[in-house]
Amino acid sequence: MTTIHSDQNGTINSAIDNEITLENQPQTDSAPVAFDWKILIVVTVIIIFIREVSVWLMTQIGYTNLGNFLGLFLLFGFAIAYRISKGDIPTRIVTANAKILKEGIFAFLPICAGIGTLLVGLGNDAVKILFIMVISTLIPMRIYAYIVKKWL
Repeated sequence: MTTIHSDQNGTINSAIDNEITLENQPQTDSAPVAFDWKILIVVTVIIIFIREVSVWLMTQIGYTNLGNFLGLFLLFGFAIAYRISKGDIPTRIVTANAKILKEGIFAFLPICAGIGTLLVGLGNDAVKILFIMVISTLIPMRIYAYIVKKWL
């Protein structure tokens, strides 16, 4: 396709735009990269270990329900400390973490189905329950995501 345009002096110029077709696309012989299962297992073990230690510690103190939050903030603290001391977090770890998060969403599907049937049975209290769920879950998660995005 030819494009016609004028420059600052009013001279009319034409240029041929390069169209990308199957004939002129660069050919690549690269095969798909295999996923790094070793780092996925290492990251999974680290997450489980920190979570279990946090739940055990909070059980000893008497606040069992806060174990998951402690584990979340410990992982966040370790990530910030690593970033300050050594620089960027390796892409292998970030990729494994993204894979865990992406595949972990399926764990919540049965919970969502159960909550849906529960809300139908609650009647007038359903709005209150939804409000509490939004306040106690979505807002803290959004704040945490903002902090992680800003600091990491």
